[in-house]
Amino acid sequence: MNERRSPIGFTARELVIACAVVLLVFTAGVCLKASGSKWAGGDVWTAGGDLVAFYVAGRILNEYDGARLYDIDLQERVHREVVPGAKALNRTFAYPPYIASIFQPLARLSLSTALLVFMIATPLVFLGGLLLLDAQFGSPLRDERALLVLAGLSFFPLLGYTWLGAQISTIGFAAVAVALYLDDRGHPFTSGIALSLCLYKPTLVVLIGPMLLVTGRIRQLAGFAGGTLLQLLAWLAIGGFDSFATFAEEIRWTLERTTAAGQSFFNPYRYADVNAFFRLLPYGQSLAGRVVLAIVVVAAAAALVMAWWHSRLADRATRLLMWAATLTWTLILNVYVPFYDTVLVVPAAVLTVAAIRARGWAGWNRIGPAIACVYVAPWIAEFCARAFRVQIYTLALGVFGTLLLMEGNRSRAASIDRA
Repeated sequence: MNERRSPIGFTARELVIACAVVLLVFTAGVCLKASGSKWAGGDVWTAGGDLVAFYVAGRILNEYDGARLYDIDLQERVHREVVPGAKALNRTFAYPPYIASIFQPLARLSLSTALLVFMIATPLVFLGGLLLLDAQFGSPLRDERALLVLAGLSFFPLLGYTWLGAQISTIGFAAVAVALYLDDRGHPFTSGIALSLCLYKPTLVVLIGPMLLVTGRIRQLAGFAGGTLLQLLAWLAIGGFDSFATFAEEIRWTLERTTAAGQSFFNPYRYADVNAFFRLLPYGQSLAGRVVLAIVVVAAAAALVMAWWHSRLADRATRLLMWAATLTWTLILNVYVPFYDTVLVVPAAVLTVAAIRARGWAGWNRIGPAIACVYVAPWIAEFCARAFRVQIYTLALGVFGTLLLMEGNRSRAASIDRA
């Protein structure tokens, strides 16, 4: 029997080999970078670049009161102790106290040892999420299951921005993977609890909450609310009431530093949200640019709400497409989505392939190339943004999200015709 080829002309086995090569080459590069060798990444890429902020937070919880977790002066002082000769702190800790508590054990180790542990744990957590998604939504064919895992592990926002950069977006990815697994197996309440774990960074659930409400997923919303309450209690137990005020002050301080002329904590070329897309564009901050931005946001949000409403009683394939569309548009219709957070498009792609497979691969000729573009775009996105002032990764995600809404409507119409 001939092996099915993708719309871009490769079999699953060929794509598995390509992803494996990418993963091996990049892993070797990261190991060289971590060992101090100079490689093509240059000084722009630093192994474990953002870990120090989490390490400092863990150190503060180990040695000081939880209310001082967001004390900028204290973070600066501990940072200089941890990294002798370091200049000003380039990233503050702006997560709930329970995230800092995760790093308390690592903060008792040397920074280099903590980095080693972190860089081992990160891909293992991500792999666990991929295997869970594969168990529930994967193909019965071995090569396609291998492709799911290797394509996920070799996705550049994971390799370059989460793993090499030492970010914690694997927490959000794992929470979404568990939530989708539980939801598809008929456990909405515990699925909602898992989704609430994404609240360590509220921008990750900016569309998920409204989707649950519009589609009438009451038990999932109840689980989400219960998980939110538990996290609030954890915040109070670790940081106390005073930490709310100091957290707000840190956010204000960070925003001032970020928007001041000539100063920025953030690389403007490493963001995927529509807000960053228009900031990067020539004249994107003009009145005309703001009008276009508003039109895009309103049109996309309206299309999503309509799709959610019509999918309330739809079949499984349509529901999977709506989940995929929600996760994808979360990365676009937002105010702050660095590249490392776009690992959430991986479960969106997995759900999309599962839905298309369930429909006998109808629409794969459209969806397949879009997924390929989402996979490839991050590898060249930063270069293109610097050279042309256009974030092609946002465009790739936008095309993918639009196709998901279109395929969802087609799937719903087909299910109605069958009924």
